[in-house]
Amino acid sequence: MENRPQTEIRLMVLFGILQQLMTTRQNKLFTHLELTPSQFGVLNHFTHKPERSWMVTELAEVMEMNQPGITKIVNVLIDKKLLVAEPDKADRRKRHLKITDQGLNTCKNTLQSLLPDISHIFEQWQDDDLSELQLHLEKLMTWLDNHREDIKRV
Repeated sequence: MENRPQTEIRLMVLFGILQQLMTTRQNKLFTHLELTPSQFGVLNHFTHKPERSWMVTELAEVMEMNQPGITKIVNVLIDKKLLVAEPDKADRRKRHLKITDQGLNTCKNTLQSLLPDISHIFEQWQDDDLSELQLHLEKLMTWLDNHREDIKRV
């Protein structure tokens, strides 16, 4: 590629624009839903392995949020009976958090509510284009996830 640095810069600018556009769109969509985008993001994290329990400190780390913010979201989700907290047997100050069946259903219903707009976003895309985009985004996500602290500076 002849001008790789400029292409890389353009990609990062595009990601920033996409992030802002998606955040604005998401906020509009969630005004009509039961959860906020942050609450849904945390709850949805539990759906990947519903049998697994998480502690607030673990969630804060993987969700890249501060502990008070995660704690606030978790408490709302517990109040809504979407998560359940069980005290740690060795240290009663710690809680093991798990998603409830109601939480799983809420995630499923939320995604169903979002599906018309998701389909609208991609309605002009060919199946092969979607598959290729998914492949590249998964590759980028994996790299970023595996290199969270690997930041280059001048």
